[in-house]
Amino acid sequence: MDRGSIKKLGLLVAGILLLSACGKAPAVGPGTEKIAVLDWQRAESSHPHYKKLEQGQKILKDLLAKRKAQEDLARTQLGSLDRLRTLRKLSDSSYWQADFSTYMVELRERENKKLLDFTAQVEADVDKQLAPRTKAIEDSYQLEIFNLRTLLETVKMRPSERQAVEAKLKAKQHERGQQVRVLQAEKNALMEVQLAPYREAMQKRMAEAAASYHKQLVTKQQGKDERDKEMLSAAPKALHNALVLMDKEIAKQQEKNEQLQKRISADISSQAMRLAHENSYSVIFKKYKVNIKADDITAKVVENLQKQAKE
Repeated sequence: MDRGSIKKLGLLVAGILLLSACGKAPAVGPGTEKIAVLDWQRAESSHPHYKKLEQGQKILKDLLAKRKAQEDLARTQLGSLDRLRTLRKLSDSSYWQADFSTYMVELRERENKKLLDFTAQVEADVDKQLAPRTKAIEDSYQLEIFNLRTLLETVKMRPSERQAVEAKLKAKQHERGQQVRVLQAEKNALMEVQLAPYREAMQKRMAEAAASYHKQLVTKQQGKDERDKEMLSAAPKALHNALVLMDKEIAKQQEKNEQLQKRISADISSQAMRLAHENSYSVIFKKYKVNIKADDITAKVVENLQKQAKE
């Protein structure tokens, strides 16, 4: 093969190895060309320096993650101080609002617990007060309703007689229910006389506690604003310098990885070119999905790479 043919073949290999042929194969002449296929990914992962490249990529990933964490921590401090103060105030405002909301929720829960306990006590007192009347209602209907139920369950009656007894039982139950509802309404009214002032006092306590806690938060926020003002006057420069140092380290690691990647790619391309020259291949595909006959040179390329590493 003359030098011109080798140069032409080199151009073909360089171009096709960078593509993944998924359609028709290039027209390379009627029946005289030899075609090969190379699993680039397998060859690359088998290269003696691939683990070193993986380690370098992991180091780079870790450096980028650390830089992002550092940037997230300091991003609001690297802008203009005015914008920074605005962002911090918004953040602080959200924090104080969340703190205030949490305090109020806890306070409301405590007050509601007290209200439930007080309500239970008031209800017990009112029930005790109305107990004689409640008992009187039950006593006045209990025996008669019991007798009517017993009559229905034990005595055989004609349908008309049974209907009359059932109607009388229903009427008595309705009368008792009416008196019970009247007594329940009176009970609710008596309870409300005591509960209304308690609820009003509870709302007043909560309002006063909210105002007091809000005042404390305002004082804390003002103090924090002063401390932030002092810190922000010096922090941006130091943070910027730290990021610059990390960027230099990242750039250095990226350069190492790129050089190693280029070396691996160059070694694989070199072995592919060598096999193309030795076996007179016209075209070498990275991958192909067409119905053509092609030699898989992946194993040979891997073998040559490993031999090359031992030399």
